[in-house]
Amino acid sequence: MAAGANIGKGSPLTIPEESQNITKEKIKRMLPKGTSVSITDEIIRSIQTMGEEVDLPQNLLEEDFMTYVQLITRTKGLGINHLINAIKYCNLKRTRTNVKAWAITFPKKYDRLVAGEKSIDNHVSMYEKSFLVQEIDKEMLIPVHLQYAGAFHKLAQQNIRIAMGDAGVDDNGDRRKVSAMVMQQACRSGMEMFRAPETAKLDITVSANDAMLESQNEMNNHLEALVKSHADAFRKGEDVSKLQIVHHEAEVVDNVKT
Repeated sequence: MAAGANIGKGSPLTIPEESQNITKEKIKRMLPKGTSVSITDEIIRSIQTMGEEVDLPQNLLEEDFMTYVQLITRTKGLGINHLINAIKYCNLKRTRTNVKAWAITFPKKYDRLVAGEKSIDNHVSMYEKSFLVQEIDKEMLIPVHLQYAGAFHKLAQQNIRIAMGDAGVDDNGDRRKVSAMVMQQACRSGMEMFRAPETAKLDITVSANDAMLESQNEMNNHLEALVKSHADAFRKGEDVSKLQIVHHEAEVVDNVKT
């Protein structure tokens, strides 16, 4: 699979173009001081052939290995081989079922179970709940726009250059220009990329407690009676300005009317 390609539906992650050049010394530098982890030549060979064993991009698996290597220090009994298998499995799940991913990751175990006519689902279910798989899955669920915020910035800059007519340099080092149509497409794409977010509307519901509602109802009733008395007096020809307004106060303590 070519560098820069995607590994399948639901996984728009770009494959790294360069190898991590993983060595014993580099792994040791990534681990906390005092960590006791066995790193043999055989383990290094296993890391360097991860992609070949499961038909996945080697550079992608190496990057994942360096990203998650510290996980093996968070639970007793874990080693580098456990991490290698978990990385294979979690990446295979992106384009395959859990059972198929497990079968590819553990071919010998799978063959033994099939030969013995034993259930595979139980083994897959247990592995799915294991610490490394759970942790790596959580990391892989991070939104792509957060994982590749830096890449977005570079793409945005390149889009602006193309919109301005700059197509980079040719083999002779001369500047190249893009066509008017390409510039127009880049401008349209840039307008979408840099569009201001739409204003979000927030609905807020405020609930009143019983004491507040009762007090409000009393006030409404009082005002209604006051308006009625003024209307009656006005119809009788009385001077409404001389009517006294009786104000009832309610003392509220700790939301309980007294």
